[in-house]
Amino acid sequence: MANKEKGFIKNGDRFRGEHRTYRGEILAALIIIVIVIAIAFRVNQIFYGFDNPQITPAGTSNAGKDEGAAKPPAGFRQSPDWKLMLVNHDHPLEKDFDGELTELRYGQSVDSRIYPDLQEMFDEMRENGLSPRVVQGYRSYSEQENRLRSKISEYMSYGKSKEEAERLALQWEAAPGTSEHELGICVDISSETGENASANEVWNWMDENCWKYGFIKRYPNNKSQITGVRGEPWHYRYVGAEAAEEIMKKGITLEEYLGAVPVK
Repeated sequence: MANKEKGFIKNGDRFRGEHRTYRGEILAALIIIVIVIAIAFRVNQIFYGFDNPQITPAGTSNAGKDEGAAKPPAGFRQSPDWKLMLVNHDHPLEKDFDGELTELRYGQSVDSRIYPDLQEMFDEMRENGLSPRVVQGYRSYSEQENRLRSKISEYMSYGKSKEEAERLALQWEAAPGTSEHELGICVDISSETGENASANEVWNWMDENCWKYGFIKRYPNNKSQITGVRGEPWHYRYVGAEAAEEIMKKGITLEEYLGAVPVK
């Protein structure tokens, strides 16, 4: 009988071998699942800023929680000059835009009073071989409100609580009534193609020359603690030629120019 069993696997050995195989397959599957989850979480970090350091809007989020929190300066008054109206978390709009809008190519609109200088600036860029494009201009209160709601919903779809989703969304979208886009005198600028290289060329030109046409780079990377907004290389604000020259040449913000810097 022993000779007849030679070369064959006994039933018990077969079971143990199959058991080890199944256990190995399950372990491999679990490892793959863990890797996929880790990759997905990392992608969310990169594209949605889940764990990016929070930039606290000046004088708002920490109010009442931290005695050293930034607060609006005492005695600040809005300029009567429409070009220098300050709009941020501390200084929301008191009324909706009621002026005249000029529609641009691709459907965006701006306050008609800034259109001549904007057009002249774009003409100059095109003469220098660039292809600028306004990707965002005027937005109404309701449009800004919808953008914020959409961003909150996006974060909640990734498992964030409503409170956490609101906190994160406000790092990317201003609350309605606090966005400069509601003034109609700022523009988000890119290139015709939208490619990084061509967009960077447009922004580099703007950084050097926008003040000549009354525009400033509104949210520099190194001024986030003053503006309360992450650096936005695409966002330019019209303030008029005189103010723009001083702001850009001194490397200051509109808040600093107007004396509205939050104080400790």
